[in-house]
Amino acid sequence: MSNKPIPCIVGFGGLTPAGRASHSLGYSRMIYEIESEANKNNYLKSVLSLCEMIPENLDNEELSKFLKDNEKQVLDNTLMRKLEHKFCRETFWSYDYDMPANACAQLPFKLNPTTHYASRQHPKALGMSIVGISDALSDTGLDLRNVIDKYGRHKVGCFAGCAVMNMDRYSGDGLFASHPLGERATSKQISFTLPEMPADFINAYVTGSLGITGHFIGACATSLYNLNAGVELIKNGKSELVIVGASEAILGPPAYIGFAAMGAMATDERMTTLQGLLGEGEKLNYRNYCRPFGDNMGMVCGESSGFAILMSDRLAIETGANIRGSFLNVNINADGNKKSISGPGAGNYFSVGKTFKDVETVFGEEVLKNKSAFLAHGTGTPLNRITESHIMSTFAKEFGVNNLPVSSVKSKLGHTMGAAGMDQIWCAMGATESQKMTGICTIPKLAEDVFTENLDFFLEDREFDSKTDVVFLNSKGFGGNNATSAFISADLTQELLEKRHGKSDVSNWMKMKENTEEKRSSNKQMAVNNEIVPIYDFDKDVLDIQDLKITKNNIKTSTGFDYKIESDLDEKDFN
Repeated sequence: MSNKPIPCIVGFGGLTPAGRASHSLGYSRMIYEIESEANKNNYLKSVLSLCEMIPENLDNEELSKFLKDNEKQVLDNTLMRKLEHKFCRETFWSYDYDMPANACAQLPFKLNPTTHYASRQHPKALGMSIVGISDALSDTGLDLRNVIDKYGRHKVGCFAGCAVMNMDRYSGDGLFASHPLGERATSKQISFTLPEMPADFINAYVTGSLGITGHFIGACATSLYNLNAGVELIKNGKSELVIVGASEAILGPPAYIGFAAMGAMATDERMTTLQGLLGEGEKLNYRNYCRPFGDNMGMVCGESSGFAILMSDRLAIETGANIRGSFLNVNINADGNKKSISGPGAGNYFSVGKTFKDVETVFGEEVLKNKSAFLAHGTGTPLNRITESHIMSTFAKEFGVNNLPVSSVKSKLGHTMGAAGMDQIWCAMGATESQKMTGICTIPKLAEDVFTENLDFFLEDREFDSKTDVVFLNSKGFGGNNATSAFISADLTQELLEKRHGKSDVSNWMKMKENTEEKRSSNKQMAVNNEIVPIYDFDKDVLDIQDLKITKNNIKTSTGFDYKIESDLDEKDFN
């Protein structure tokens, strides 16, 4: 086995159309119909508390009744649903526009995270980043900021951002619409429009990181591009703790105008025609607009944020981290020559094929053939259903996988652009932990042109037929950006750790982990019971010139940090 560090995921959080991504709370909404009653109640409570809708001083009996009475309201105001026009008017200066589509996947109950901390007119996507990373830190069960201080703030990585850009009145929309509408542009709007702002704000106001940072844009594959950066940073030993993520909030005229012009969007007109052809009546069903691998006509926009905390296996064991899974590799391939920049090319065959080979190489045929599932990109467009199903079917046959479980989370969460891969990650964790997979519940059957050989499309939420430890994640970005990875379950990751570190070290880690799990359990109850508690340390521990003592060998700070100045290079490599 390679001595390269194993990138382990030790926490995940975010704000999604399902609610919080932490502690698998959001995943309870994805599999709500087959979820346990206890998890249903925790979920309902988490959403209602998140949105400040639970009355104070309810006893247990009153709370139970309140949750039951508001169950339908929570379900109606999460996942895919009708766009809130009032929300758009409040968010965009350029709203005076007849929207071509009225389906979307918004945050629950029009939740606006920027109202929960001193946001100073932050764009919504940036607010989702601050709350989302705070949610992820809670999910670890560790005092992660203390870990960062101990390990070294200059050795922490962060890769996060959006694919499109921040585009509400406090960013892109405000910048571009201000002059023609006679409004005043602000000095913040140009910087808030930049797609790497989530990483910048996490570093500045949450972790105080002085390490490597950035954001890799790969259109709809952006999340997995950032994941790749984090995974590679850990594998090459340059860092042992990396935050990766994305945040996208594009529900409004700028995005809808553009995607409708491209012909990629599930518009109301298209949906009316499709429902007529399928005999589904004239009344529009906003829940069913996104139909991956069924008879369909376009994608549906969503908004979401998600952040994964990655550690090397060494640091995870040393700190007693709760390892929820791992990523051994991310494969990225361009499409090469093709007829149009928006059409698919050959690149995704390479990224998917290499990921199948990765799993077979590390875990063998048994895991690949019998313990794997696939979360497809699954946009809900006619071309995607053909091309991606052919890719999945082809490699399932080539590698001898007879009934590969397949689903797409976009049927419920919409297409969240840069955050789409993060949606897949928290759903993959939820699937392996619950052994239940969210289904494509928006279609009664597959379209006739979908390739089905060796595939088992989940058209409803259901339990896996056998223990599943690997979930493939596939992203196909506009322009030819393809990224594929495999999420490895906590159980299978532990087997890797035992091979590398021995049962004794793993046993010691598991004893340390008990404290982490106890804290994590407490944090989960806070997430269920409390409102948003963002971490936003504005104007704290700011370092100025006089706060630094610099020599050629180190930098000392007035806040107590001492950093060695060392080269990563070795002269032997150049002789």
